[in-house]
Amino acid sequence: MDKFFTVVTGNTLGSHEELINRLTAKMNLTKVTSLEESDVILAFCSIVSWSGTDIEAALKQIPAGKPVILVVLHHTFNSDYTVPDSSRLVTRGDVILTVDCLFHESKGLLECPRNEAAVKDILKKLDIHPETKNEAQVNRAHERQTVQPMETSCCYNFLNICCCCFLPSSYYAICIPHENLQYLTSHSSNTKQ
Repeated sequence: MDKFFTVVTGNTLGSHEELINRLTAKMNLTKVTSLEESDVILAFCSIVSWSGTDIEAALKQIPAGKPVILVVLHHTFNSDYTVPDSSRLVTRGDVILTVDCLFHESKGLLECPRNEAAVKDILKKLDIHPETKNEAQVNRAHERQTVQPMETSCCYNFLNICCCCFLPSSYYAICIPHENLQYLTSHSSNTKQ
């Protein structure tokens, strides 16, 4: 997603332009003037009263039909200001990411970890190249056909009761009775050939 269309609700005091400049400096992005040309909508919502009310009003102004990244701008002079997670207030399914940013009328977009994380999250979301439906089906079919051998490793052996088996690239272990270990070990050896 490299072409974005912007929607600004409320007075951002130019901080939305600062954020766009930070994004375009780090990634090859193009701001377009037509919704139809865009891959994604980058929407900016300035909080002036209650977050829920302002976000709800902003969502009504954002056109449908494209994925939306919602940037919620909180006015403060404190770069350590704690804000609630605005994503819990978003009710639209086409909003693929919601981030919270801090700004001030004299300082613009604040230099703070929250804003840095927001830029990073937006860039990460924009860099996603989703699989087409056919590619996803082919990949799942390939995964079903690929048989990966089971690797065994005794992780807990109390009175020869149990041994854990680890599947490759898995963080989970399956504990099995020790008397069944011989079958699994021989089965695992057969699948490796």
